[in-house]
Amino acid sequence: MRALFGGGSGESYVLDLDAIRALPEVKADGALRTETAIVTSEGMDGTGFLYLTGLSKTITDNFSAYFEGFELASGRGFLEGDLHVVIVGPLAAADLGVEVGDSVSIEFTDFEVIGILAESEEEAGMTFRSLSTGLFTPITTVETIFGGEGEVSQVFVEVSEGEDAEEVADVIEAIFDQQDTPVVTVTAAEMTESIQSVIRAVQLVLSAIAAISLLVGAIGVMNTMYMSVLERTKEIGIMKAIGATDGQVLSLFLIESSLIGFVGGTLGVILGVALSSAASGLFGGMMMGGGEGQGMSFAASYSATLIIVALALSLLLGAVAGAIPAYRGAKLQPVKALRYE
Repeated sequence: MRALFGGGSGESYVLDLDAIRALPEVKADGALRTETAIVTSEGMDGTGFLYLTGLSKTITDNFSAYFEGFELASGRGFLEGDLHVVIVGPLAAADLGVEVGDSVSIEFTDFEVIGILAESEEEAGMTFRSLSTGLFTPITTVETIFGGEGEVSQVFVEVSEGEDAEEVADVIEAIFDQQDTPVVTVTAAEMTESIQSVIRAVQLVLSAIAAISLLVGAIGVMNTMYMSVLERTKEIGIMKAIGATDGQVLSLFLIESSLIGFVGGTLGVILGVALSSAASGLFGGMMMGGGEGQGMSFAASYSATLIIVALALSLLLGAVAGAIPAYRGAKLQPVKALRYE
């Protein structure tokens, strides 16, 4: 199954949803409308301005992948015939001082609180403005309060199995163009591609930073090894005077520079794992979660092969960076090295 939606700007438009439902390629549809409402309650001093989102029937069930985090902590969902009822986000409920069964005033109309959402890290930024501070009611109720029958902010469409979502999106755009109501459709594949293009750009920047870091690291190791050779000039002279060969001295310094690179690589891997875990948690909270295989995952993935390769490259980088200083140290003449001050 593939889904698509149109809108998302926060503005409302009158759309003939029957034209969408008449398409044989469409399996399910849903709509929502978001408005800013004046809200008061007995448990709150003053007046608040909160987002009121009207939901069409079964939209949260049919498009659960886009409504991650819409879970009730108490109360019930909407029933047939419900009008002046509202489901409240957890932070909004705390600020308003309301519980299930209490009353709140929305645009000077009394509403019964029938449910309170559970605390969730998901903010569903691609569907709602905010779950925790939002108010949710049937979309027909929003129409009675704000007017504009048939106005919607976003429409969700699920195409039938085997149908091409992009082709259906083009058909929907053509239908509304003929009705002089242009819409913008975005398929799940397009959203994925958009996110991947951003990720590719980030990877390119990170690759450039990594290349610069490798160069700086190599210079640092080389400088450290030059200093090590200078500080041990007399020791090199003593070793060679008692029979150490050039190859043995060379190996000694190469092992040291390799270990420096390996230690640096190990610290880098640890820091990278910590930062990627923090970043994936941040993105996971900002973007919509997965559902029924349609969502997108932002969990950090740590490949054992990648870590091993990174440590091996660190070891190799240290050896390469220390090669020239090690070679110069190995070629020192014993007499000159012993006289070095």
